[in-house]
Amino acid sequence: MVRPQEVNAPKEKIEVIAIIEDGVKSRKGYSIALVNWKGKKSIAVRWDGDSQLDKGFPITANGYHPAWFILPDKLTDLYSQDYVKLIEAREALEKLADLSNEEKKTRK
Repeated sequence: MVRPQEVNAPKEKIEVIAIIEDGVKSRKGYSIALVNWKGKKSIAVRWDGDSQLDKGFPITANGYHPAWFILPDKLTDLYSQDYVKLIEAREALEKLADLSNEEKKTRK
């Protein structure tokens, strides 16, 4: 199993900007990253692997290095829209929870 922070292949074409989902940490089995792919922001995904020795998928052609799979532009656009909605929903829920906690404190 390879942590997504350690995946940087193909080196010549990709730069990881941010890890969106660390599948090793969350134990989901897959990771998602925002990357710069050939000069353009894209979403990349990978399967992390099942064991410490497993490099996951994809890997480079020679099989030595774990790599990222770049989503096609249409899927990147759809994923990005859903991700923004998710973040907005989480922020709204946090605000509601904060308001609820404040109300409880003022009632005491």
